[in-house]
Amino acid sequence: MDFNGPLNFVSPALFDQVDSVVPSITERSNRETLIQDARIQYGVVKPPQDQTEHLTDGIGFLLANAPSDVQNWTDTREIANHYYEECRQLLMTLMPSATIPAITSHTYRNENIKEHHWIDGIQYGPCATGVHNDYADFIKDDGTVSKKFSEIMGMSNDKRIIGINIWRSVSEKPLARFPLAVCDRTSIDRDDLEYELNPNAKPGPFNAHFCKPNNDQRWFYYSQMTRDEALVFTTYDSHPTDDPVFCPTLHTAVPIPGSEGRQPRESVEVRFFAQIPL
Repeated sequence: MDFNGPLNFVSPALFDQVDSVVPSITERSNRETLIQDARIQYGVVKPPQDQTEHLTDGIGFLLANAPSDVQNWTDTREIANHYYEECRQLLMTLMPSATIPAITSHTYRNENIKEHHWIDGIQYGPCATGVHNDYADFIKDDGTVSKKFSEIMGMSNDKRIIGINIWRSVSEKPLARFPLAVCDRTSIDRDDLEYELNPNAKPGPFNAHFCKPNNDQRWFYYSQMTRDEALVFTTYDSHPTDDPVFCPTLHTAVPIPGSEGRQPRESVEVRFFAQIPL
């Protein structure tokens, strides 16, 4: 089911400026936007197969059928023992030419958490209701890259580094509130992208993407996501083939009209940086 949802395009820096930007904040807050059901348009990748080009040079997202052995999604030890390797194996199938380093952390979100924080290396946070992408290069005034995120993080310079987020609804029933909306990266005007320091950078500092609203952007979500499904989307590319400057898969949680009182959202995400030969 498609729906019109309010998207927030206000970047953190706008809130720190003088009163003259209040009209800009108003124009960029709660903008009614068509959110199309990607389940209808793109379906589910079942079984998982090579999707490298789709993720790196295409729209930048997909939904994969990927059941997990995890039973308790609040048990960090159980997730570490099962889920990290499950996701690595999934990504190895989706990007068979890539090297996928192991991970040691994840992010857990629900509607009761109000602020981002870390406990024993695990990030906890609220449903992030602002259009953004977590990883961006530093950009000069002329629009060229001055320093890559991958360089800042000490990643290999002789590999193509692809950031991938694997996002899963872990509510008991199919997702009913605050799904993750993702933007077809091929529909984003590069001139609309904005670069600011990521407020949750660790160890940081590094940039994040924010964006101006544009009616040409095509936004999607997957209706009724279950625990057996994984939303996979691209968050970084050190050597994009379509442009010298990476264009991300912008994303945000979005409220579904009329979903008040339904099962609260609960989600887990893991983040990988795949390495592809140049």
